[in-house]
Amino acid sequence: MGCCDVILKAILIITNVVVMVAGGVLLVAGGIFYAKQFDFFPDLEKYSTNVNSVLIPMMVIGAILFLVGTIGCCGAVTGKSGLLNVYFIIVLVVVILELVVIILGVVKKKDFVDTTEKFAQELFEEYKTVYVGETGTMADDRTLAVNTAQQLFECCGLTDGPSYWQTAGNTKVPPGCCSDWDGKDMDDALVDCTAENLGDVYDIGCTEQVKGLADEFGTVIIIVIVVVIVFEMICLAAACYSKKNDMVA
Repeated sequence: MGCCDVILKAILIITNVVVMVAGGVLLVAGGIFYAKQFDFFPDLEKYSTNVNSVLIPMMVIGAILFLVGTIGCCGAVTGKSGLLNVYFIIVLVVVILELVVIILGVVKKKDFVDTTEKFAQELFEEYKTVYVGETGTMADDRTLAVNTAQQLFECCGLTDGPSYWQTAGNTKVPPGCCSDWDGKDMDDALVDCTAENLGDVYDIGCTEQVKGLADEFGTVIIIVIVVVIVFEMICLAAACYSKKNDMVA
């Protein structure tokens, strides 16, 4: 076995061990949390549908990664063409899907941004109408979504910061605008952050904040995706080469 063979096998083995371990961690962690989530965090029970919609895909992705990593690792170690063929096809499909997503992301970027902004505007305006204007009602999951978004992105209101909410004589803001909000206390839909010891109020609107983050991390994300695809192509080449030199059925 030449130096090139050793290097390519090492790349395949190391890469797929990492993938297998990552998949195993996602699968086990997701399974444990899925089974015991309300024991760990009782307050999550009323949001069980939202939590499960994250945990189930997490476990599925973990299982897929674990399976792919196992196939790739066993194929690299044994040199069996059958395993390497399966591994090659799976990785090739993943690369094609990634390229399709990138192309769609470029082509449909404006449509995606417009749809997202429209949805966010409807959600925030509904919150404003119900809790500031005191008109109508709003589902708990949508109320939570507005506050979670503000907490996650460290912003307040759709635009213009706290002043977005402070209309019609209202001086309060949703708890998600407060820097020390714990993400759980939804007793009051509007609060005074300072008076209720919830920290400072975020002073930037969510639209401005998200656009700023997109500009800041957009290039980094593109570079990471390109590096991942290049590495996957190397794995494909390594699998092809290993299969060619170790034709064991």
